[in-house]
Amino acid sequence: MKEQILKLCKRLNDFSIEEIETISELDSDELMPIISELVADNLLLVRHNRYYFIKKNKKRTAGLPLMFQYHSNEIIDFMIKGFCSDVDVKTMINLFGIGKNVMDKFYSYFRNILYEKQKAELIEYFEKEPKIGQERLYMTAKVYLYLYNHKLYVSEKMLKSNYSKKHTEEERLEIKNIYLRSFRKVLSRSFAHRFNLHLSEEIWKWGKDYKQRYSAIKHLLFA
Repeated sequence: MKEQILKLCKRLNDFSIEEIETISELDSDELMPIISELVADNLLLVRHNRYYFIKKNKKRTAGLPLMFQYHSNEIIDFMIKGFCSDVDVKTMINLFGIGKNVMDKFYSYFRNILYEKQKAELIEYFEKEPKIGQERLYMTAKVYLYLYNHKLYVSEKMLKSNYSKKHTEEERLEIKNIYLRSFRKVLSRSFAHRFNLHLSEEIWKWGKDYKQRYSAIKHLLFA
């Protein structure tokens, strides 16, 4: 029955519960659990009491996690814009009817690609000029900070080399200032999990306006 309802949803594309009840000739008690399951499976999107079939988007999302295929370009763009505008998950859910699990996964993925990008840059610098990371602890989460060309980098683990040198006094002061500026936005218990991702996100966002953030994220995802 679930497959039959899914095919009907695909044919209708967008619909209300009353409309699909009439067409499917199923009672609400039988239909609603199926609809709810399709929403949970990211096959339907509900917004303002209407349901929308989520078309797979293979071409644009090649090389990206499977979840990108189950959301329209419009919804993915909303989530990118929300992330770049510092709109929290709860507000995005209220505005667009996107499930919390979906929002958490996409926001986490955006943070992860930012972290991995800056980590790759850090390793390039470190291999040429190894330095001893400055340790920072937030609750039970630990990160290591490195400064190169006045840019702060974050690593979840200490980078090791037999030739590592300490940061200079001026560098340590600069690390402290950049870290405290970014750390203020991470002061929440919910951010203790994957602290390295949230910290690198705030460091990356600093000094960039919305257009710069949006353009950079789109390039990382789709270039």
